[in-house]
Amino acid sequence: MMNYEDLFEFCHDFGSSRPIDVDLSIDNSEVSNFIETLLPNFPLSPNAKRKTLDQVVEYLFMVVANIAKAYMQGECVAIPRSSKFLNGETVFSDRKLSKGTFITVLDFLINNRLIAEHRGHFDRECNSGQISRYWAKRVLYEHFKTLKFSDFCTVKPIPSVILHDSTGKTISFVENRISQFFSDEIFCINSFYKSNKFNYISDISKSILHNTYYKYSNPTYIHPPILGRNDNSCKEILYPRISAVFSRGSFDCGGRLYSIVKRGIGWQNLSQEERATITINGEFTVELDFKALHVSMLYAIMGIQLQEDPYTDFSAEMRPLYKTLMLRLLNAKSIAGTLQSIERTLWLLCRKPFILNKEMKFLNAVEQFKPNWRKLIVELMDHHKPIQRYFGSDCGIFLQRLDGEMMLHILSVLAQEGIPALPVHDSVIVPRHTQNRAAEVMQSVYCRYMGFDCIVEAK
Repeated sequence: MMNYEDLFEFCHDFGSSRPIDVDLSIDNSEVSNFIETLLPNFPLSPNAKRKTLDQVVEYLFMVVANIAKAYMQGECVAIPRSSKFLNGETVFSDRKLSKGTFITVLDFLINNRLIAEHRGHFDRECNSGQISRYWAKRVLYEHFKTLKFSDFCTVKPIPSVILHDSTGKTISFVENRISQFFSDEIFCINSFYKSNKFNYISDISKSILHNTYYKYSNPTYIHPPILGRNDNSCKEILYPRISAVFSRGSFDCGGRLYSIVKRGIGWQNLSQEERATITINGEFTVELDFKALHVSMLYAIMGIQLQEDPYTDFSAEMRPLYKTLMLRLLNAKSIAGTLQSIERTLWLLCRKPFILNKEMKFLNAVEQFKPNWRKLIVELMDHHKPIQRYFGSDCGIFLQRLDGEMMLHILSVLAQEGIPALPVHDSVIVPRHTQNRAAEVMQSVYCRYMGFDCIVEAK
């Protein structure tokens, strides 16, 4: 049976990787004490300045925190060693790091057999390459046994409003009416979160599945184990906060609310199974969902009340295919782009050793029906003629601007009534006893913005 190290050492399963978060740190006594024991052996010049020593400590905590978080989810960490990354000039980070100190920290952990490395490369002729990957070796992950996700924290302030350029990099902006409105409302909501208690049960073994469609590059297929602490359930604390994220350098694009937290893990990063275990002030919760939100909004824009589930007339077994395809049609810039997006998704899913239940349903449907995607697009366009002009039109990012503001309005109304609510894009998690009132607010806000009714249902 393969262990955690073998998955990367022998199989190079680098599809299961997360980019380094240069602002991540860790607050766990066992890990902190272990890092302290490393410092006397660190190759530091006797004449090194205090600033350098502080950087060593910070970078050790940063790298170990990233390695530990990846380990807990059966992943490795992608860490560029390039000057561009270290100068804060990539989408990975806009923060400048001390090149010499950071690389020395990485090499120190490698040389002491605490982490393993697969060194990246770059082909200038093809203008492409692979980023270096890192993962924990047993000597290090033996110190991760007491870790919880709530032990991870970020060391930087998180703004209420974030603007990305077309590459996804955070950029500065001049305060305006829209950003000020979002910032003021989000500040009140985040303050309200602090007066409530949120918990969930972390049990990744019940929320992710072995990917039966996954094959290593090896000629012989090896079924990997679920890794890290995934075999243990654990009660965790949530520290909710939200930020509005706009895209393409414009406040007309995006604007959805994301759980970008200072400590722990964001509830939007949990699987649906884990989200179902969330409690608020000790009470179980329910997740209320807008039925086919973007499809419903497009019908409303065309002056039509959507009367039914947009997939009612299609095969129930193929529903995962139609839903995925519809989402891509509304977010791609062309029909050809939609097809490319679907193929890219399939390519990526087949290279993940563990996948979510909904991803498995999608792959099962693909395997069973072997769909002709162009034919399915024609069927969707024929069934939804009133809105077919929006298919392949890139309208999704603009609909997000509207649904983001609607969600902010919903959260504000609920907060004023003393009801804590956690947004998950087009759904809201609320205490069970507030389910009916929360659904009323969602329907009322939707009607105010769109002029039509909508369907809200519990997931």
